[in-house]
Amino acid sequence: MIDSRDSIRRFQLAGGIGTLPPVSRRQFDTTVLHWLKAYIPPSYEQSVVLLTPRTGWVLLERAAAAVRTAYTLRAELGRGSAVDADCTTSQAVREVLRTAPLLADHTLVLARADRSTGAVRTHSHVLFPAGRRLRRGETAVADVTVHGGVTGAEPVRLPVFAGRPAADGTGAEPLTVHEVTVAALSQVRLRFVLRGPGEVELVTPQEGSAHAPRRPAAVDVPALLTRLPHRILRPPRLEVFLTVELSGADRDETQERLAFARDLLTTLSGQDASGAAIRTGAIGHYDHEIHENGYTSRRTLLLPPVPAGPAPATLTALAGWRPARREQDMASSLEDALRAVLLLVGAATGSSEDVRRVLLIVARRPPGQPRQHGIIPACPLGADWRTELGRLRSAGVKVMTRADPQTGPPPQDHPGIAARRYTDAAWAELSAEGTFRPGQDSAADVAKALVPPWRLEGPPCRLAFATPLL
Repeated sequence: MIDSRDSIRRFQLAGGIGTLPPVSRRQFDTTVLHWLKAYIPPSYEQSVVLLTPRTGWVLLERAAAAVRTAYTLRAELGRGSAVDADCTTSQAVREVLRTAPLLADHTLVLARADRSTGAVRTHSHVLFPAGRRLRRGETAVADVTVHGGVTGAEPVRLPVFAGRPAADGTGAEPLTVHEVTVAALSQVRLRFVLRGPGEVELVTPQEGSAHAPRRPAAVDVPALLTRLPHRILRPPRLEVFLTVELSGADRDETQERLAFARDLLTTLSGQDASGAAIRTGAIGHYDHEIHENGYTSRRTLLLPPVPAGPAPATLTALAGWRPARREQDMASSLEDALRAVLLLVGAATGSSEDVRRVLLIVARRPPGQPRQHGIIPACPLGADWRTELGRLRSAGVKVMTRADPQTGPPPQDHPGIAARRYTDAAWAELSAEGTFRPGQDSAADVAKALVPPWRLEGPPCRLAFATPLL
């Protein structure tokens, strides 16, 4: 009896006045009750919520009355009070459900690596606890800091569940799976917004934009939670010592070396600013003819050594280093810097912790010899760089170089040829364990070569971590 045409049907529901045939009220009530009995299963009869129509819809008011006689209602909501009068039924139901209390914790699943064994397990972080209830139009937020893995090559996934899932992903209902990019061994602060039961959005705090989640059906959630690495093995702690030659033919030469040292320390600081995994030290050295000022003959061979510590502290110390013009091109006080590094290494040793120590020599000239030979200046303190080099290597220090290339025409006189031969031999011996080339190997390349890699046993981890790996 209800017309299939929308405009006429609306008119009929409003009462059916005029020339249209009236709808049989009794038959309408019978049909409504018959439909309710067929549509609502017995298990739901005690959980019926009635959304009443706007006033003036006669037949819908009669249908509501039929529902009240047939069922004990859990709740009744009227348009214009609990819900907007003009919204559709589906929108109204959605808004009503958003004000319902959470029946289970809404949980974010992350990974956690044991710091002693490296074993990787899942970790459930409760974003919004069960029982949380939102008022109409209200939202709730939860800020969480998540940490990246050891590669950062792919975005990590952030599955959200209603309940606390077991290790195999069962026992809870997956709601959404968000994705976010986190750099290796870094962290990011995320904001999750609750709009109602089962509705959790990921919002970038800086931009305020929501991330489109993946549907759980499109993601193999059990595989996501079970295909974790068995163990993540931390590399040994790294200690990098720099010796930087601060004498040059002009200011640009020394500034290039200082800029490289600062870039290298900045890169290492970006990977670990706390000094928990990467520590750095530095020594600046001159040649054998530099004076502190014009009123004293006391020579400045070395700047005060910077002991091993967090890379930002070493960067701060380098800010006070000043270059000087070199007086000769044969040798620098590198041999005294090697001796000072040995003292720094001795001060840093003593614990049973596994530590990888590297000395990187950033210079142009080779070290001086303990005694005068030809035109190569002798060390004023009589230090033998070969002896100091042997001690460093015996102490487990890997010695590497970044030496400026030789420029200018080759010497023709016998003293010059002998000096060039000594220079080549000295750099070959100092570079036996590795060398980097100015202008070709960037600070990022050098840092990548120096930092020992992490090791994974098993597949890569696609979950974000609850705690930092360092």
